[in-house]
Amino acid sequence: MNRKLIFTFIMFASIISISKLSAQAPYKATWESLDSHKMPAWYDDAKIGLSMHWGVYSVPAWAPRENGISYAEWYGNKMHDEKNPTVAYHAAKYGADFTYDQFITQWKAESYNPTEWAKFAKKMGAKYMFITSKHHDGFCLWPSKYTDRNAMNMGPKKDILGEYFAAARKEGLKVGLYYSLYEWYNPLYTGKDIPYAGLKKVNNYVDDFMIPQIKELIELYHPDFFYFDGEWDHPESFWKMKEVVAYFYNQAAARNQEVFVNDRFGAEERGKHGDLYNVEYSYNDGSLGILTHKWSFWQGIAKTFGYNQDTDQEDCMSPKQFIDKTIDGVARNGNFDINVGPTAAGIIPEYEQHPLLKLGEWLATNGEAIYGTRPWTTQIEGDARFTSKGDFVYATFLKWQGDEFKLKAVKPLAGSKINMLGVSGDLKWTWDATNGLTIKYPRAKARPTACSYAWAFKIQVK
Repeated sequence: MNRKLIFTFIMFASIISISKLSAQAPYKATWESLDSHKMPAWYDDAKIGLSMHWGVYSVPAWAPRENGISYAEWYGNKMHDEKNPTVAYHAAKYGADFTYDQFITQWKAESYNPTEWAKFAKKMGAKYMFITSKHHDGFCLWPSKYTDRNAMNMGPKKDILGEYFAAARKEGLKVGLYYSLYEWYNPLYTGKDIPYAGLKKVNNYVDDFMIPQIKELIELYHPDFFYFDGEWDHPESFWKMKEVVAYFYNQAAARNQEVFVNDRFGAEERGKHGDLYNVEYSYNDGSLGILTHKWSFWQGIAKTFGYNQDTDQEDCMSPKQFIDKTIDGVARNGNFDINVGPTAAGIIPEYEQHPLLKLGEWLATNGEAIYGTRPWTTQIEGDARFTSKGDFVYATFLKWQGDEFKLKAVKPLAGSKINMLGVSGDLKWTWDATNGLTIKYPRAKARPTACSYAWAFKIQVK
């Protein structure tokens, strides 16, 4: 094939690809138009992502453990809540007159190394990563021209997001952003005239501040996705999120970029629109269209998103608990967006690294049963969880069954081979209408240590 023909073929393929992305563009600011947007296959294939909460709140880094799940990134809010133990803790440690904004100068991010973070994400098995561009405290991790309350002008004195995106993309990871629509104490939002470091006066919070910031992030970093939050005070019409999302979709389509957004557009809007339904820390089959709409479960290793220096090992999920939850959620059409909270310096705590690295080790052997799969007709049977890909079903057992692994939901293709991932050789099996499938695991064959936490069988069904 000559060069001219090759070039023509490449150009033709590119045009087809662009036309697919632009088929619905320009998107309009209506639910009918936005709901026609498709979740990118890359996200459905990826299954595992690394979420990071990092900001000024990583300096005080404290939340009361006795209340179960207690978000340390809410320190700036809870230090004013007389019903919360944070008030007494703050007064004793820093003094009652010490303001939250005084923590800004203490945030140095001196050990920030996004290249190490991106390499860690890959090692734990993540295919994408995202970070808090701005949490509810209003501090921006990029040099926003709409406020001086940002990491270039204050605190770390660097473009944290710029370095983060460059590192993630160098490692071949998709990369996105969390963005809080509201801010706890911004006078532009609250209408209360109180000191707020870095504030620039504008007429309207949504039109002149929030929306321009989101557009700024899109133009600067071209994120692959947005996780919006802090929407619950007002309906979508207040936030004008239909306009925001249409802008994001159209900008992405013009760049031939496949993107998505979550479902947090306004009060009472979760689980109604958006490419992705977000749930935190727990999920309930009855509350989600889990087999018809993509969703993610989002939680930390510990009972917080932001770093809590008071975290104890007993607050953290064990590798086994963590891997089981991953397998269970993926079987139900979910992705696992796993959060870590780096220290103020920029170090991911060891108690968060350990279970994630164990997940990565397990995925190195069993990833075929996770990545690129889709839900099967049956999701759960006893200790087994099912996923599918092409002609195969993967049955992953959360408990070791011994000499025989039994399943009634699966009928293998006659004469096909069944393998356990990570174990060489085919396994003997039988099937009958009464007992279903029985997979024999020989006593003489060593129990596979490469799997250690859960055991996946590849079964041809068609």
